[in-house]
This record gives sequence, C-alpha cells and structure tokens, in this order.
Amino acid sequence: MANPQEQLAAWQKAALESTLSYAQASISSAEQMLKLNLEAARSSLEQAGKNTRELLAISDPQELAQLRAKIAQVNMQQSASYAQNIYEIVSQTQALLTKLGEEQYSKLNKEAAAGAEQLSKSAPGAEVTAAAVKSTLAATNAMMDNLNRAAKQFAELSEANIKAATAGMFNSTKK
Repeated sequence: MANPQEQLAAWQKAALESTLSYAQASISSAEQMLKLNLEAARSSLEQAGKNTRELLAISDPQELAQLRAKIAQVNMQQSASYAQNIYEIVSQTQALLTKLGEEQYSKLNKEAAAGAEQLSKSAPGAEVTAAAVKSTLAATNAMMDNLNRAAKQFAELSEANIKAATAGMFNSTKK
C-alpha cells in the first residue's frame, strides 16, 4: 500500500492537472467566442456603412422597399450564421468538458475500486464493506451511463433542431 502522503500528493497533482485542463478548454472557448464577436462587429459595421450609402442614393420609393427587403434578408442570414457559429463553439466546448469529466470519473472509479480491493485484502472482515463499495460503484456507473446516453441524445436532438431552424430561416428569406 502506498504511503498516505505520497497518495495525497498524487491526488493533488491529478487535481491540479484536471483543473488546468478545464481552464485551458474554457479559455480556448472564450478566445473563439471573442474572435467570432469581433468578426461579427467588424462585419456589421461594414454592412451598416454599405446599407446607409445605398439607402442615401435611392430616390424611388419602390427601390427603397426592395432594398429594405434585401437588407432584412442579409441581416437574417448573418444572424442565423452567427447563432450557428456560437452553437458550434458551445457544443465543441461542452463535448470537450464532458470528455474531461468522464475521464476524471473513470479514474476516480478505478481508484475507488482498487481501494476497495486493497481494503478487502488488508483488513479482517472488510470483505462486506468492499463488496458494498463495489456494488455502489457498479450502480453509480450504470446511472452515469444512462445519464450520458440521455445527454448525448438531447445534444443530437438540439443540434438537429438548430440546423433545421437555420435552414428554415435561410429558405424563408430566399422566397
């Protein structure tokens, strides 16, 4: 059995590495969002200037109505594209954080099972406690598997709905 101080140091190191992984994923996501927002702001400013110049050059009311419809269509398409880009960044980040969490959960499970096994070997009469720990771990694993499956199904359904809504928005603006 490992020295308790060594085991504690190893757990602290693992916790630090895990925390750093989560922080790096979060910062990367924030960086992507910042870039997207800066690009959207730049694009919006350029589009607003272009639209204003075109509006100021129009003298015919019918042309004005057509230009307004065109501007509305372009704005809706840009908004849908922006929303889809945000959704993709959030989905990627969520998937990465979920993967990191699952890895940590798996590692914790293995350590708990190894600890229960060690307990059953080292202490007289501890077999019952070790069996209870193993049973609890098995039940928890089954519950986590069900939750993960449900979360993945929800994510897939959400993604399909977002794509359908975006496609519908693009189709409705083309009419």
